[in-house]
Amino acid sequence: MALVDKKEMESLNKQIFPLYEGYIHNYLQLFVNIEDEVIYDDVGLSPYAPDEEGLYRKFNPIRENIHFNLYPDTIIDLQQDVGC
Repeated sequence: MALVDKKEMESLNKQIFPLYEGYIHNYLQLFVNIEDEVIYDDVGLSPYAPDEEGLYRKFNPIRENIHFNLYPDTIIDLQQDVGC
């Protein structure tokens, strides 16, 4: 998500969706409340890194601690959680 934000800011004339000054500054803002340092409750997370066997089972507790240092090769899937 941060990489998308970086690319968007580098190419202002070719943005996927426009970012609006004062309202939406970046796409990460749609998943994380930066001021309160929390991930929104309605965002589903799957933050896993490979374990010793190479299987993605090593959990990163980023919802509990947004400053957690991610394990190497972590993949974080973000999805809207509609409460179903």
